[in-house]
Amino acid sequence: MTGRSVATMCQVLLLSLGSLSGCSVDRPQLEDVDTAMTDGPRPGDMSIPPPVCKGRFCDLPKCPPGTTTELTGKLFAGNGQDPVPGAAVFVPVDNLPEFPPGLGCDLCNDIPPAVTQAITGFDGSFRLRGTPQGNFPLVARLGRFQRVVQVTAQACVENTVPTDAGVKSGGIRLPKRNREFVSQDYIPRIAVVSGDYDQIECVLKRIGIDELDMYNGRAVGSRNPPAIAEMGTLLSDEAKLLSYNILIVNCTDNQYQSLLATPQVKKNLEKFVRSGGRLYVTDWAYDVIEQVPEFAPYLCFEPQSIAGPAMCLAASEKPMAADSRSYYGGQYRVLDKEMVKWLEQMPGVINRNGQVAVDYSFVVVSKASDDAKTPTKVWVDGPAGAFGNRPQTVTFDYNACGRVHFSTYNTEPDGVVDESARWPASCKPTFTPQERLLEYLFFNIASCVQGPG
Repeated sequence: MTGRSVATMCQVLLLSLGSLSGCSVDRPQLEDVDTAMTDGPRPGDMSIPPPVCKGRFCDLPKCPPGTTTELTGKLFAGNGQDPVPGAAVFVPVDNLPEFPPGLGCDLCNDIPPAVTQAITGFDGSFRLRGTPQGNFPLVARLGRFQRVVQVTAQACVENTVPTDAGVKSGGIRLPKRNREFVSQDYIPRIAVVSGDYDQIECVLKRIGIDELDMYNGRAVGSRNPPAIAEMGTLLSDEAKLLSYNILIVNCTDNQYQSLLATPQVKKNLEKFVRSGGRLYVTDWAYDVIEQVPEFAPYLCFEPQSIAGPAMCLAASEKPMAADSRSYYGGQYRVLDKEMVKWLEQMPGVINRNGQVAVDYSFVVVSKASDDAKTPTKVWVDGPAGAFGNRPQTVTFDYNACGRVHFSTYNTEPDGVVDESARWPASCKPTFTPQERLLEYLFFNIASCVQGPG
């Protein structure tokens, strides 16, 4: 090795490490340093190896300036028609890990390491920049909904995701059931408690969800819709309740009020949400929220008969205190801009003033908390009879892990569930405007939670 080569090697090492012992050559002049940094390697020279790529980062092509490898598409619900907003779409660096079993917080920053990622817009659209070339898995995830599809991308151009059968052009859909297309397609475990005046299960069916467990919340012993057990069996069993990701409680009569007053049921409901469960409640089922002391500071109902602060801080209200036999409705205002844009894609749902015609609400919200310690989000408000304008749809995150949703209105605009037809024949074939509200909010209740900070 020549003296110049050794000097060059020492200088490069000195520049990269800051100190070196054991080199006995003279320090090169400045022009020698320039040569050492710009000349290519010579036979016999020692050079620093380039960084080692990892996983699918190794498949990133080197594109001409101003170009990149892109992937565009849209994500739809299981029905192949309704766009899904707020879902994470990404290309994992390595093999996709399995979902952890049971409940979890499902935080928004919990996705695996990704080469590139994006969030779907109000119309379900996404654009991934800087994808690998060749064949790789694309993952679409909304909470515990997950779809994995194999994609082939050409280098340095815009590519489009393959289109699923029955889906609009350039789109993929969420699975209707677990492992529908591949082994890592998932939907959350969903428990639905049936109701006398509500059929959220019909909304889920029209969204394109084929797997859910029905529990009876109607008259004890009712088998329409077919139920695997009574509501009390679910809420009284902590392990059974915590085996689900989403619990939906339809508006029903008061068959289970004594059950909701029991300490064990209150404890189970709080633990379910604290552990990452999503609780979705409508109208007369409000006591599922109101009777849990930890939830009372977020949301309370008329009449406020307990003396003290306006936010039910003293205690939960008496069971059935907010029950009303006087229904109300009207033009309800949608407050969330992204929700407005999503609804505008559905013909005849929302008017130019951002309002949706809603009927058959009974329970009146007294107040949704605006305290920084117990924050809520009001999605929809509107006239509540003699009480004036009140929140009609409210959600709140609990313990930076779970989420609770309440809507005053039912899926049935006339409050009647067809007794003569067995579910799912009892479901209407098309969405009502207020069911579109509930559909969008189901996507929200299912989605990830922002962690603390």
